Amino acid sequence: MIVPLIVFGLAAPVGSGAGQDVPPQPSVAVETAAARLFNTTMSPFCPGLLLSTCPSPQAEVLRDRIRAQLAAGLTPDSIRAELLAIYGEEIRAAPRARGLGLVAWVVPGLVILAGGVLLGVWMRRMMRRRAPDVVAWAPDDLAPEDRARLERELSAL
Repeated sequence: MIVPLIVFGLAAPVGSGAGQDVPPQPSVAVETAAARLFNTTMSPFCPGLLLSTCPSPQAEVLRDRIRAQLAAGLTPDSIRAELLAIYGEEIRAAPRARGLGLVAWVVPGLVILAGGVLLGVWMRRMMRRRAPDVVAWAPDDLAPEDRARLERELSAL
């Protein structure tokens, strides 16, 4: 009787006690969908962190629950809707592109566009500035023939 127990004990997976079931590994599709959800959801337990990067034990429990729901056949949209119902709009990593959330998407683009226009206007003004008149810098005590030669050579440029 002891021999089968010893054999069973040695054959048990490392880290699991005798009689405990090892949870099945989630499929690649479940892990991909879960990763997308984790990276688009803010953690309700770690302010300012995504669910994917939150180190709290509660976040790990929530991630496991989401994986289990995905493995059970729930869609990511239904899980997201449930999270929104429980935790509110603050759980979104990015605001929706409608209503007041649209401002968060449009304003940065408008600011970049306005900055580009202002930069273009400023550069255009800088390019249009005339170079100072070189003849005005010539000394006043030039001989008339030297002044005429200087003006001829400047007009040839």
